[in-house]
Amino acid sequence: MSKPRLSIDLTMKNTSLVAIAISAASASAFLSASTTQNRKNAIVGKTTVRPMGLFDFFNEDARKEREERKQREIEEQERLQQEILARRSNPKMMEEYEAKVRVRRALRMSGNDEAAETVEMYGSDEEKIVGRN
Repeated sequence: MSKPRLSIDLTMKNTSLVAIAISAASASAFLSASTTQNRKNAIVGKTTVRPMGLFDFFNEDARKEREERKQREIEEQERLQQEILARRSNPKMMEEYEAKVRVRRALRMSGNDEAAETVEMYGSDEEKIVGRN
């Protein structure tokens, strides 16, 4: 009588293992395509370098890139500030700027925002700005 009980226990264990295997295989349906692709690459043996977000923050190359980007932004802001200072000290440049502002405002008031975005408010690259250091 103990023998049938043993076969029922083994059958239940096997059924449970099969159910777990099937659910694990079908769980990939809920993963993103990139995660599924990464798993396939890992199985095949391919490796891809992926940014890890927070961990990349401590990477030396990422730190250098952040510092360079920050430095470029600071230089651009300084250049624009020097242009503003030069324009304020030169009445002719200030009149030109005010005319550009009037044109841009008129375009915005008429509802032509795309054209207003194209109005060049600050000087072009060919103008040399002499800064006050």
